[in-house]
Amino acid sequence: MRSNMVVRESGGGAGRRAVARVAPLMLLGAAMLSGCGADRSTGVSSIGTESRTLDVSRGTEIDVTLQTIGPGEYASPPIVSSRSVRFLGVSLVTPVVPAGPTQRFRFEAVSSGTAVVVFRHTGNSPVVEDTIFVR
Repeated sequence: MRSNMVVRESGGGAGRRAVARVAPLMLLGAAMLSGCGADRSTGVSSIGTESRTLDVSRGTEIDVTLQTIGPGEYASPPIVSSRSVRFLGVSLVTPVVPAGPTQRFRFEAVSSGTAVVVFRHTGNSPVVEDTIFVR
């Protein structure tokens, strides 16, 4: 399974954006983006289905992209353990790849607290859990 996470900071400065991506080779992409304009980018790499932990400010939009290998998809809506993070929606990412659907889940950090987001798969792909600390 391939996954990545993108975080957009909407407050705290003109156009300030922090990006955390979780996927093989994403560090390279983040390093290339860091030289472009005023956007500030950082990268974190994780292989497989390791849980991710993220620390964000209120008002931050979080995109989690999950790639399925084989039949099935990640169920929507995902389970969100607290009201500090609000689920905004899910969409399919194109172009479609033969391995299985790629889905982008969108969230917003709305209040201080901690939320565990659980993505359950309808087929054989493993459960993915992300912990989000909102400050």
